[in-house]
Amino acid sequence: MSVELDLAFFRSLADCDAANQRVQNRLAKMHSGEDVLRFFTQYAGWNGHFANGVAALASLIGDNRGIFQEPGFARAVADRSNYVASFIFDAARDEYDDHINPLRDTHRCMAQASLISMAKFYGLGNEVLNEPDPRALSEVCNGVMFGYRGRHQTGAGVVGEIFAGIGYHLGSELLADREFSLIDEHLRSQRDDLVQHLMRSTVELAGGKHRCYAWVGVHSGHGGGVEADHFEFAVAGAKAGLQFLVGATQADAVAALSAGFRAFAEDHRKFFLIGMDSFGDFQNS
Repeated sequence: MSVELDLAFFRSLADCDAANQRVQNRLAKMHSGEDVLRFFTQYAGWNGHFANGVAALASLIGDNRGIFQEPGFARAVADRSNYVASFIFDAARDEYDDHINPLRDTHRCMAQASLISMAKFYGLGNEVLNEPDPRALSEVCNGVMFGYRGRHQTGAGVVGEIFAGIGYHLGSELLADREFSLIDEHLRSQRDDLVQHLMRSTVELAGGKHRCYAWVGVHSGHGGGVEADHFEFAVAGAKAGLQFLVGATQADAVAALSAGFRAFAEDHRKFFLIGMDSFGDFQNS
């Protein structure tokens, strides 16, 4: 493999500085409590699809045994697809039940607890929480499963789809680590009263008690930093996939992976432009 799958390689695939600036610009648009709740409702709505995408990608990889083979072993014991998939599934394990809470605590439940507590803090009812998704948000949300299933490489065969899906996942983890950290920094510097309220609060839903700042906290590099961990696991999975790949060239696989990464970067761009004009549509930036 002529390309080293390191942080520098992935950062070369997208303008990470521009992505971070878009996050900061979008956060700066939050003025009222209603603005804050609306942004986080949309953000939680988008984020909630990623656990399902990771699980679908892990299943896609694991179900294609013929693509990942270790030389020197008999047919029945040569496939390494589940081994490759295990690195991707690590992200799903946290998303569906975070290990820091002894109760069943999905990241989706964490996010929902945050929204409920934010609405209470700002004295808002359920009006914002009941708003339908704007068209632009629905489009980005629909793109999550599309990206994780490698549909950006349709026509390139299942190898192209798998590695495009891995690339999409890598993009989501790399950009989300800094994204959540920027959100955490913004809240602590601009809305510390809200942060303190969330840190003191819990919400009961789905049969358990959920801490209201845990969602931001565990994802931020200042807290649990799970996105950075998931990125490292995903890189290891990509490398294992290339190591055991048969029936396709590593160059083609890396090209598909790169395409998937760029596809996520574009979806990330689209999300953080929602609400940046009066129509909530995407604009070039």
